[in-house]
Amino acid sequence: MKNKKDTKAFLIGLAMIILVILITVVRGFISSIKEEIPSSQTSNETGLTSGQKYQSISSSELKQKISLGTNLNLLDIRSFGEYSNEHILDSVNVPIEELPVGSKIKVENPVVIITKDSTQREDIETVLKSLQDEHIIQIMVLAGGINAWKDIVGSTVKYGDPKSFTDQSKVSYVESDKLNDAIKKNVSTFILDVRTPQEYSAGHIKGAYNIPFDNLEKRRNEIKSFPKIVVAGINELQEFQASVQLYDMILIQPFVLKGGMNEWQKKSFELTK
Repeated sequence: MKNKKDTKAFLIGLAMIILVILITVVRGFISSIKEEIPSSQTSNETGLTSGQKYQSISSSELKQKISLGTNLNLLDIRSFGEYSNEHILDSVNVPIEELPVGSKIKVENPVVIITKDSTQREDIETVLKSLQDEHIIQIMVLAGGINAWKDIVGSTVKYGDPKSFTDQSKVSYVESDKLNDAIKKNVSTFILDVRTPQEYSAGHIKGAYNIPFDNLEKRRNEIKSFPKIVVAGINELQEFQASVQLYDMILIQPFVLKGGMNEWQKKSFELTK
């Protein structure tokens, strides 16, 4: 009889513990949803949340809209240096001092303002006023800025730091001799020349396709899928940075041409114009 009572007491105690754990987990889950999706509140006709100065959009919701192909203006208002170092794919950089945005965005599409974090309230207010002065009313602010985006989503386009182990892991290298042999043997290779059109026209590797370094993001869809993609540039640094950006944009791991085009020319390998 005593054993039955002990067993019953044990089961009741265990049930209470499980109940407390479940309540704690559910509360945490509900809180996380509320924090993650602040933009689920009702918005007024101007796109600004009723009772608030602006409407925010969570990183997860923004990612979903981007994945669905929603037409958006991703307006990054950080400094050019911060933007160049790392930014969200297809975002446009217009620092505060370069306002108004003018023709840099498509005014018919909603605007998502991207800051560094949630502390730039004065900057947000400045941008909001400027956009509204330009009669742009569909405006949202990325909750937590790009820092929150990196924590939650993670995907950004980095400029390419040779000292970064992470960036180093995104690329491989190929010697000019091996690339020359591969071309002679007709090995399936896509050679991307990231120099300027003038440098490309002066002499390039046979079959190379030219997309200038500064246009990589806009023209990334022109890059064809090949078993091997080699990036050729004025030097290894330019090639490395281009390769890192390609990895971040379209998840390919290009080969950097060792020594750049200078090394190729020194070895008197074939060039075409």
